[in-house]
Amino acid sequence: MAPDETPVHPPQSPKANQTHAPTEAELSRIAREAVRQPADPRLDKQLERMGLTDAPAAPTSMAKQPVAPDPRVDAIGGRLRRVESIVWVLVVAVAILTAAVVVLLLR
Repeated sequence: MAPDETPVHPPQSPKANQTHAPTEAELSRIAREAVRQPADPRLDKQLERMGLTDAPAAPTSMAKQPVAPDPRVDAIGGRLRRVESIVWVLVVAVAILTAAVVVLLLR
């Protein structure tokens, strides 16, 4: 541990295991301790990746390579459109047959 870093540990009290809402003074003390702690470089890197800092995010290897479309995706898309068309035709056919049955039953 470097000499300029001081460990920050909240004082242990007998009431430490009891849950209670922190007072404004405790919240203020906690906030001051958090501000005085040295920055964690791992957290800084994560915040950069999320775009939450002023520094530009480091380019990742995925961003450098263009994504080539997979021809299987196009084939699956075509099949899906055909299935959707067939389903709509079947829905219309069932609706027509249902109407015909209702008309025949009401005679």
